[in-house]
Amino acid sequence: MKCYKRIALGALLIAAAAGVAAQVAEPPIATPAVTAIANRSATIPFELYRGNRMFLKGSINGVETAMVLDSGAGVTTLDKAFAQKIGLTNGQKISALGTGGEQDAELFQNVTIEAGNLRLSGATVVAIDLSQIAKGVGRPMPVILGHELFMNSVVAIDFDAKEMSLSPSKGFAAPIGAKEVKLKREDRLHYIPVSLAGLPPVDAAFDLGNGGALSISKKYHEAHPEFAALPHATSLSGGVGGLHEMKMVTVPKVDMVGFGFEGVPANLSALQDGPYEGRAAVGIQMFKPFRLTLDLGNDRLWLQRNSKPAEFSRERSGMFTLLEGDHFNVLHVSPGSPADRAGLKKGDRLVAVDGVRVGPGFFNGPQASWTRGAPGTEIAVTKADGATVKVTLANYY
Repeated sequence: MKCYKRIALGALLIAAAAGVAAQVAEPPIATPAVTAIANRSATIPFELYRGNRMFLKGSINGVETAMVLDSGAGVTTLDKAFAQKIGLTNGQKISALGTGGEQDAELFQNVTIEAGNLRLSGATVVAIDLSQIAKGVGRPMPVILGHELFMNSVVAIDFDAKEMSLSPSKGFAAPIGAKEVKLKREDRLHYIPVSLAGLPPVDAAFDLGNGGALSISKKYHEAHPEFAALPHATSLSGGVGGLHEMKMVTVPKVDMVGFGFEGVPANLSALQDGPYEGRAAVGIQMFKPFRLTLDLGNDRLWLQRNSKPAEFSRERSGMFTLLEGDHFNVLHVSPGSPADRAGLKKGDRLVAVDGVRVGPGFFNGPQASWTRGAPGTEIAVTKADGATVKVTLANYY
């Protein structure tokens, strides 16, 4: 009889974190050898793409590529097409569990990963089709870089300067004036306590691959009527294995290890299972107000509040769309939302936004965050039939 072990591949999904896992018989996840690359800077510039995804440059087996930083990724994850392009074929067949079901994947050994001045030799990676996620994010997703980087160095992230630095954990001096937080580790995920809507603290998965602020598991939010009483909207979430509908709410008060926030957008999962079932997850939006230092190999982090007020990016159109070449495909419209009031419907194809044609590079242009503008902003969207519809952005939940 085979013994199956669960491995979190990553929580970087289209709309909300909701783990992906692999099932293989006694999976051989090797511990890589870590070395410093001489004459290379430990500081890595990164792009905060659309305000919620950290893209940096690195390499896999010597091939330079863009990578998404994801602290919730238990194994570095490659897009299947990229893996084939660099010669990774005929790996061990495994089954990846996503938010919408299972999906075939492959596991590869003895891979070399480089980021900044860090070289990880003999690493294990997983290859899976990330094309659906790439459409939701708005650009190719060749590599999701996670567990190996965080467990083998101290990672300091400056969101204002858009730089991160890597340091050896041994002999590392804590940043002056920062608050140290002890984390709970379970398997390949770390948890931080948060209090939601005045409730007692609950463990929340720490996940920089989640582009939002909060994701709350079905078991937890259904056990607390405070969440059912909040005004809500609907959207889609998922990626690997498919998409599913979920609710979005605004949590009036959140406390994270002594730091308080008001009006925090959150996703309420509709699925029973997941890596944080019965708990929650905190995403990148919760950490952008801080200078963040991570020593996950020793189950700790430091938080140092910056001088800017906390502003949580939120979707204000009421549409869930995927970028499909020369148009946005509207897959969901939330009832009562600005898009709904403007007459937009599921199945519409949007070919221009405020006169800017939709194309593969759309999210690199001036309309990259067009659905997340200030309330009251009027956006003219052009449909494939030539009709132009005006959508007035609003906080609709």
